Amino acid sequence: MRILYLEDDPANLALFDRIAQLYGDEIITVAHPEDAIAELQSDAFDLIVADVYLGTGVMDGIEFAEYLRSAGLQTPIISITAYDFEEYERRSEEAGTEYHIVKPIAVNDLIAVINQFRA
Repeated sequence: MRILYLEDDPANLALFDRIAQLYGDEIITVAHPEDAIAELQSDAFDLIVADVYLGTGVMDGIEFAEYLRSAGLQTPIISITAYDFEEYERRSEEAGTEYHIVKPIAVNDLIAVINQFRA
């Protein structure tokens, strides 16, 4: 499975990368929405994981999902955040994400969510 992971925290990027590699997934990690959009324009992915809060100031992960859906991209999107607020879950759902995760998440739970999108 090819996964694009948009996350600005290096520790979270490294952890997710190790998990994905354990399962033989190819993961591309990016820290900025612009880089994620460039990756999506040049390659196809089976799953997109986007952190909600990005310190870039350009757009957050939910706005990124909205942008992708408005552009017609149907790739499944998982939003992930450290903020356990109903507003984020609602906005994430309205943006068209398939799943919303609140950190911290147990590794086994994260793997179970990702496995839902395996062909």
